[in-house]
Amino acid sequence: MRHDSRFCPPVQTALVDAERTPDPPASSTVRVGFTEAHGMAKEVARNPPEGIEFSFLRPLQRSRFNVIGSPIKGYFGHFEADDVDLIEAVMSPITTSSRWVCSLAHFAEACAFDLAGAPIPRSLRVAYVNRLFAKPNFKKLIFWSKAAHESLSSYGGIDPATLHGKDAVVYPAVRRIPDDLVRYGDREIRLFFSGDFFRKGGVNAVDAFERARQRYPGISLTVCCDERIDFNTADRSMRDEYLHKLQTMPGIVNKGRISREELMTEVYPDTDIFLMPTYIETFGMALVEAMAFGIPVISTNHFAIPEIIENGISGLLIDTTGFDCERLFRGYVVRELPRDFREYMTDAVFSHMCRLIESRELRQSIGRAGLDVARTKFSFERRNTTMAGIYRQAIADFQ
Repeated sequence: MRHDSRFCPPVQTALVDAERTPDPPASSTVRVGFTEAHGMAKEVARNPPEGIEFSFLRPLQRSRFNVIGSPIKGYFGHFEADDVDLIEAVMSPITTSSRWVCSLAHFAEACAFDLAGAPIPRSLRVAYVNRLFAKPNFKKLIFWSKAAHESLSSYGGIDPATLHGKDAVVYPAVRRIPDDLVRYGDREIRLFFSGDFFRKGGVNAVDAFERARQRYPGISLTVCCDERIDFNTADRSMRDEYLHKLQTMPGIVNKGRISREELMTEVYPDTDIFLMPTYIETFGMALVEAMAFGIPVISTNHFAIPEIIENGISGLLIDTTGFDCERLFRGYVVRELPRDFREYMTDAVFSHMCRLIESRELRQSIGRAGLDVARTKFSFERRNTTMAGIYRQAIADFQ
């Protein structure tokens, strides 16, 4: 198996306790191979737990089941890795005879496949995935939040007890941002929005900004959305309308898709308010990243977001429980925006936006509380302690 270890030089550590880890591997370092090199996995690889070495694997082939389709990249890829001790499948199950663990933001991710484009009943998909997780070489099902863990039963209908302790909740982590990049000036306010434009509430962010700029003409909005991949909607006229607004509206600059390093070193440090009034979300890592810079955030109370943000304390949340967002935006696709929902969301974003623009003290209070959450609940120190134990336990019981 070929892998890329550029992101993670080996770390030398003390030997593993032989009483806790019978038959340890020859090296004291545990080698873990990721199946996907997305942004969060790269961030983890740059901040490894002590005694853990990360690399990125390439599948032997896309899938052993050529008729299986999925919108998730690398779904059911086949991996066999002799040069790592453990494989961590990210967001998607794999097929392998090696020891492996799987990390998910929602149990639906594990079941997101079809048969040659034809739908498969959920019960059959869940049963197949559950069979994979029951095999001896599968060691841990890691959920990114408590809400994700609850989806095991709410979406999958699986009693966690049937996993016999193979399940765990481990929050993602964000790098610690230097104090000199956390600042609250008296300049004109700069707002920021990024990601899947329609699903994450870009319509409401832009419309609320347009209204707010009439009251506060000096404010600006930076958008990072790629026209080719971030404007997903079946409503062509709405897509054209907002692409035009981003190109012509005063105060708005769309940078398109930028690198993660540019995001972390240039955009976030220059942001006063982060907007993510998302309609449907499995976690919300961008919120944690913004909070790591002490930036006050505006979002919704969907799924795991209340585990990240305490409304009114570490961020401002819009209550969307009066709308069935799971039904309205099935499959994470915004086919249309109901008028009542659209107006409700825009009004709420505008209200929260004005509160933050008008009060430096509120921005600082919420931003500092969010910063504390990012540095504790979502710190690498906390995550790495837990994950190191999971990795070592996974390789302890050799089959």
